[in-house]
Amino acid sequence: MFRLLSTAPCPAPAASTTEMALFSRSSKVAEAQRVADENAEFERLGRRALDGVTPISETMWRSQVRVAGRVKAMRVQPWAEKIASLEITLADETGGLTVVFLGRRTIGGIHLGSHMVVEGMVSEVRHQLTLINPAYQLLPHGVDLPH
Repeated sequence: MFRLLSTAPCPAPAASTTEMALFSRSSKVAEAQRVADENAEFERLGRRALDGVTPISETMWRSQVRVAGRVKAMRVQPWAEKIASLEITLADETGGLTVVFLGRRTIGGIHLGSHMVVEGMVSEVRHQLTLINPAYQLLPHGVDLPH
């Protein structure tokens, strides 16, 4: 038979307050550097997303476009029979364009003032140039939109 001698855990070696302070400081520095690196990478990806962007004023009906802008207006609008759709006005310095997401009331990350790139076929709805269900990419606010 086995006999248990003690149930108490082994005491851990005591760390000095100097060692704890150095560890705490170095982990904070490492965390700050990691966050800075992630932010720089996020902005670099945002700038790369602007490659091939066309000014909104140059978009034409029935053309495939890639445009960037800021969300100026949003509303949920009925489309056809009882299909709620999110309508967004996307604007750059040259003009504005309506972007419609059929069957959606909200899209996470898209709000007034959001910067985004959308890509799709330009159509005309209610006498306005419109992109319906385009591919989209949200941009960080630190990325300047093209002029």
